[in-house]
Amino acid sequence: MAARLQCMDESQTYLTPFGLREQPFAPTADPAYFYATREHKECLFRLWNSIDSRQGIAVVLGGYGTGKTTLLRKLLVGMRADPRRYNTAVVGSPIPSWTSLALLDAIVTQFGLRSETPSIGAGMDALYQYLLAHRDQINTLIIDDSQNLNKRGQIELLRLIQNIETQQHKLLNLVLFAQIEWVRVLRAAPNFEQRIDMSYTLQPIHFEEMRRFIEYRLECAGARPGAGPEFDEAALRAIHAYAEGNPRLIVTLCRNALLLAAQLNARRVNPDLILHTIEKTTVPNPDKRARVAAAVMEEFKGRAPAAKSFEPANDAGDDAQWDRWSRDQRATQLLLRGARSRQGPR
Repeated sequence: MAARLQCMDESQTYLTPFGLREQPFAPTADPAYFYATREHKECLFRLWNSIDSRQGIAVVLGGYGTGKTTLLRKLLVGMRADPRRYNTAVVGSPIPSWTSLALLDAIVTQFGLRSETPSIGAGMDALYQYLLAHRDQINTLIIDDSQNLNKRGQIELLRLIQNIETQQHKLLNLVLFAQIEWVRVLRAAPNFEQRIDMSYTLQPIHFEEMRRFIEYRLECAGARPGAGPEFDEAALRAIHAYAEGNPRLIVTLCRNALLLAAQLNARRVNPDLILHTIEKTTVPNPDKRARVAAAVMEEFKGRAPAAKSFEPANDAGDDAQWDRWSRDQRATQLLLRGARSRQGPR
């Protein structure tokens, strides 16, 4: 274990010149690096309201990498900070082939229960008695990757569990995180769908939020102004164009770009570095690459220096600015042309 940790420490030494204590773009959903976008704030507000009011079923939907697991872990941090008030069990990534009994067994196990004679009846009775004994707490069952539950028996079991209640309130909240395609399963089970108190669909994050998202992660990892890595505007445009606002893709691209910047001993992450990272570390996708090149071109056009006159320039700095912009623009035009040619005929 110590050897593995030492190996991990050595693998992160490239971050030291940037003044970073740790990887700001790790692939895990660390609550310490949670940046609450407008979408995440609204979703969390609705989730807490549903949970605290014991309203029953809450569903969070979203595409791959939109931050569902990060929200789940942020929710857990808040619940575990107040164990007297919240009693929570988590089932992560249920197996699609589970029978209803296997699903129920996983649920009661996460609540610390064991049945001597496993059966639906015995499991439901044990769960009911347990929840009744803990009725002064807010009992919540959280299931991640709920899209794996696509059988009628599995959904019916969730409905039966959610029906456990007193005259005053539900004894158990269900909070279900799922891919967007789970909507088809919900629509095919109207008896369950009608019991959903709150549903929220996460959307991609906008450009300005992505900028703050990246800056926040860098700050959390120890970056300081003038010392840490800096992503220039065109680089940010390229990242957003490639990721289309998907947080997981943003994090992955930033992590790989940071490694390349360290290899080049470059503190500033520019669009060339991002384009190279995309070329070398992502699955070939001509449409995405053409979109990235076009976004960089648009950014260059927007910040082009004033046209040079035919008179000799008096300011060497202006000349350098013009030459640098012209060179970047020509390079990006070539990348854009290459991306389009790889797309082939439409």
